[in-house]
Amino acid sequence: MEFLLIWVLGGDVIDSGLRYKNAAKCFSEAQNAATEMREVGLKSPQFTCIPIGKGKKFQIYRKDSSNSRFPF
Repeated sequence: MEFLLIWVLGGDVIDSGLRYKNAAKCFSEAQNAATEMREVGLKSPQFTCIPIGKGKKFQIYRKDSSNSRFPF
């Protein structure tokens, strides 16, 4: 089992591509990244670490937003 770090930006879930051997490492790396972003004046996104089978892909499903100017 690996733990995948995902970011939540404006209601969208983004796969960071970063996987860790345990939840503690995943969480601490996410906190460090968020701290570094705040230090340079960026608002850090929400994050979570989810368990995922080793070598498995994470599929993101997005709800269609009719008020979006972008087709993706």
